[in-house]
Amino acid sequence: MAPSRRGMGDERLNQKIQCLKRNMAKISMDQLRIREEQTSVRQKFAIIKQQSQQLRKEINLISKQASMTQIRLAFMFQIIRARKDGNFSQAAKLTHSLRFIV
Repeated sequence: MAPSRRGMGDERLNQKIQCLKRNMAKISMDQLRIREEQTSVRQKFAIIKQQSQQLRKEINLISKQASMTQIRLAFMFQIIRARKDGNFSQAAKLTHSLRFIV
């Protein structure tokens, strides 16, 4: 009887080993999926970072354009005010400056 008990113990041990091997294989697959997802997330993050930098450049350009538009409008209003007041020499100077800015 002793040998049969030992055989049963070996069988249970083999079952546990097989179960551990299956679990290890599943864990390996899960780790592989995690690595792939991490790579994917890194790539997406790099793309988002690049787009963010591009948007910042575009925002700065729009801001500069808006500032130049405000400056031109200020010159135009000064020209109108000078003409209204009859100060045509001042209006001519402002017009010349406006042409230089544009």
